[in-house]
Amino acid sequence: MQQVSANVYVETGFRGCNPSFVTTKEGIVMIDSPQRPSDAMKWREQMQAKGEVKYLINTEPHGDHVTGNFFFPGTVIAQEGTREAVAATFDLDMVKERMQALDPEGLSLMEGYSVKLPTVTFSDRLTLHLGDHTFHALHLPGHTASETAVYVPKERVVFTGDNIFYKTQLFIHQGYPDAWLESLKKIGELDVDVIVPGHGGVCDKSYLKEQASFIEDWVEAVKQAIEQGLSKEEARERISFLDRYPMDVGLEAMGPDLQKMNVDRLYDLLSAK
Repeated sequence: MQQVSANVYVETGFRGCNPSFVTTKEGIVMIDSPQRPSDAMKWREQMQAKGEVKYLINTEPHGDHVTGNFFFPGTVIAQEGTREAVAATFDLDMVKERMQALDPEGLSLMEGYSVKLPTVTFSDRLTLHLGDHTFHALHLPGHTASETAVYVPKERVVFTGDNIFYKTQLFIHQGYPDAWLESLKKIGELDVDVIVPGHGGVCDKSYLKEQASFIEDWVEAVKQAIEQGLSKEEARERISFLDRYPMDVGLEAMGPDLQKMNVDRLYDLLSAK
């Protein structure tokens, strides 16, 4: 666990997203939850030493951000599209099958497991006040349609969800590159010293240009493939950015498949234009 400001704590070593929390005078606000049950238990124990969880904000609907919600108290908050996506795709058997592969020792912790959906949702933005802290949840589509950033002015910190992968491979498989680039500009307008990304190490606003450039390079590579008359299958075989950044923790084996997933998404989006 890493302390990045007076009251903000982040874990970047779990497989999956970077779960985080902010301590206030009236309790804790979590941002995302660990996907592995064993990691969720460790994270809960660390937080309990600092206070009671009052709220949990999910930045997106992917399993590595929401699967662990079940293990924590508090009200879950998310952009309305995140709730809809989780509700539509949740499959208990699939979750247990995934945990069998990712966390076999944690399966025993899943007795009675059920999906814990957000019960408070918003469209464009939501402001939460707890203690002397204010939390601004901002709908910034990009990595997913419902991607959300959480800006905490008192701490000069923003949690970006997966709109930022700090020096790790991008997942564009459900992305919207044009909106993503606009959202990065909006993040750059926030008055912050610290950026907590969805994946990779904690960084600052100086990384935004590099992140945008990586998205642009992906789009340009697929665009050129289409202009050259390559089929989607041919583009999938030729385009890879695995030499630029490593995969995130525990995901090394899926690097080649991720490149193909990204090509598929961008090829379809660009062809539709």
